[in-house]
Order: sequence, then structure tokens, then C-alpha cells
Amino acid sequence: MHSLLAVVVSYGGSPHLRGLLCALCGLTACRVALVENELGERPGPVPEGVNVYAGHGNIGYGAAVNLAVKRELTAGSGRVDDETPEWLLVVNSDVAIPADTQEMLPKLLAETPSDVDVLGFTMRAHDGGPGRSTSVLPTTRTSAFTAVRGEAAAVTRWPALRYPIGAFFAIRLSTFLRLGGFDPAFWLYYEETDLFARLIGSGGRIEWCDDAWPVFHTGGGTAGRDAELQRELGRAATVYALRHRATVGRGWLLVHGALLVLLVARKAVLRRWPDAIRAVWILVGLLQRAALPRWEPATRSRWHAVPAAARAALAGLDSIPAPRSRPRTAGPAAV
Repeated sequence: MHSLLAVVVSYGGSPHLRGLLCALCGLTACRVALVENELGERPGPVPEGVNVYAGHGNIGYGAAVNLAVKRELTAGSGRVDDETPEWLLVVNSDVAIPADTQEMLPKLLAETPSDVDVLGFTMRAHDGGPGRSTSVLPTTRTSAFTAVRGEAAAVTRWPALRYPIGAFFAIRLSTFLRLGGFDPAFWLYYEETDLFARLIGSGGRIEWCDDAWPVFHTGGGTAGRDAELQRELGRAATVYALRHRATVGRGWLLVHGALLVLLVARKAVLRRWPDAIRAVWILVGLLQRAALPRWEPATRSRWHAVPAAARAALAGLDSIPAPRSRPRTAGPAAV
């Protein structure tokens, strides 16, 4: 029986993809699914046993994970069977798993206390340097503090609001289904922020592996500084703020917009024009989504985003019940 379902999301592949799939296939009792979001793109040869889902178009990161979970669990039956894996591993295609972490990962999951819903991992850049592993849920206070003191200081100040970035984390599948998975309303960006806001709001628990078991991640390999995607970052921020108005604070969008204006001015003074332009596009997206909530410019962009309604129909998990919980015993804390 598989105790782990690993879902890799790709857009056109990455230099690390085949090595990543091989590493995942080498994990004990792991079922592996690859979701390719680039329309017309078929992954090259993949290791035996990897289920590939393609041809649905660019549904975004979170919806792609939902799609794989939906198809892996129901297999056309429309119901979840009793052989549902205990854990879901969410993986971006530009992640690499070192051999030591690959060997330890099943043990870390097996020894995780039963009241832990999510296990986060340390991220490092592919050159071995520090990577971005975590953030804090946005509020008017945390966002303003982060802009002044930095993300690391915010994580230290608000540990209860800390969550893993979406490139690599493990979540109990029963918890994922209970939450309804990722919200397909988010095409790109804020999808994991929304998921973890709902998890933390429902009393869920997040723990972290020791730094001895990191993964490597090349962030932004697909998006880079693409103006259209930076605009989508601003649009997603507006969607998030409206969905979580009670916790982010009614003034968060104004604070976020003001911080972006300040960032533009600061980068312009330093003549760091690419950073200034990036902040401008994020601000444009924020204002566009606030003024035109039903407009989806990404659907007519070169990224060919699937419209929100179609994403919800294709990858919504509301109709899939959480599997019956199997008895779990708390092992020694591995976090």
C-alpha cells in the first residue's frame, strides 16, 4: 500500500525534472504523479510507474495539485477508497532532493506526531546557499513589519503565522481533502498562503524538519520577471485579501499598495530599474483586480491561463470526501 502520494507540477519541464522523478520513485511506498500545465507539451521519458496528466491547459499550480489528487484517488469511480495514501507531497518541478533527504523522508513522515498536519522543509538554492523556505500570513502588521525588518524577522516575531512556501511540503491527505484542497480561484500565487490560512484558522498544526534534511530549489525558474506574471501576483493579492478580510484586516490592501509605491520609489532612487518595474506591475495587477474583478487577462496572455470557472470544474475537490482516518500513533518528534 502507498503511504505517500507525490505530485510534481511542471510547466514545460526543468533541468531537474527527471532526477526529481527518479528520486521520488525511489521513496518507500510512494506513488508519483506528474502534472504538465503547458498545453501541447508532453514530458520526455519518465520513470516507470509515474502517472502523467497533461492536455488540460495552464490551470496553475494549486489547481494542478488538486487535479492529480482527484484523478489519483477516484480513478474514475467518483469515490475515495480505503487505500488512500496518508500523506501528500507537493513538489515543484525545479526542486532537487539530496540523497540523504530522500532516504530520511519516509522515516520523517512515519515519525511525525499524529496531531501534526503539515511538515515543512528547509529550502536551499541549488548552489547550496540559503533559500526561501517560509513566510508569515499577511496582515496589516506583518506586511508593514516585513517591509521594514525583513521576512526572517517577521517569522521570528509571529511563529504561529509561519507557513511553508509552496514549492515543497508534506500535508496529510485527509487534512488536504477536509480543507477542500487548493482553491482553484487562485491561478498563480497566494494559493499556498490561502491553503495555510485556512489550515491555521481551523486549528491545524505545522511542524518543521531539522535543517539536516533540506531540499534544493531554483525559485522563479519559469516566471522570472515576466510582466504579465508580476501583474498576476498583484491580482492574486487582491483575491486573497477579499477572501480573508477578517484576518488580514480591512486596511491590508491599502497598506500593501502603499508599500509597493514605496518600493518603486526606493528602487528608482537606487537605479535598480528591473526591481522598480516589477513592483509597478504588481501594483497594476492589484488595482486592476480591485477595479475589474471579473476580468482575467492571463487567459488572453501568452501563458494561456484556463479561466477560473473551468479550473473549478476541472480541479475542484469539494465533492471528494476526506478518507476515513486510520489509527495513528505519535512517534518520536522528527521536527
